[in-house]
Amino acid sequence: MKITKETISKLNELGYDVWSHDDNCNEAPFEKGSYIYINYRSIKTPKQKEVTVEWLLDRINQESSYRNLSNYLRKLFSSTMSVYPASYGIGVDSLYGLKNNMEKVESTLKNLGLKYRCEFSDCRFVYRFIVSKDRENMRILESLKSA
Repeated sequence: MKITKETISKLNELGYDVWSHDDNCNEAPFEKGSYIYINYRSIKTPKQKEVTVEWLLDRINQESSYRNLSNYLRKLFSSTMSVYPASYGIGVDSLYGLKNNMEKVESTLKNLGLKYRCEFSDCRFVYRFIVSKDRENMRILESLKSA
């Protein structure tokens, strides 16, 4: 991928920890990587076009139709190293206490009556609870704002 040291530095200044990996999820130097890992997600990078801060932040925003979901879920889950609200729902870092954290998140979502599905991220670093954005879920989540 084409990315400058200045871009990586700027992303770090903005609070993003970024690294690169290849198609097999093996960490690779940026110039040899085909994905950039940022904000708990892997993003395929262009082969010819330079990856800039603007391109990357725009890509993060474009990928998510659930932008406001994390704002609702912050009432339920405060961001920690291993459990955090995200644009898709709740992420659980699979490296730290996966089973206990999964059970806590699952219990909370079920108690609220929220519909969701689960999956691992591409490299299996994050177990995701993808919260449905249907009308009933959004009604439940809206009620959390006033709680």
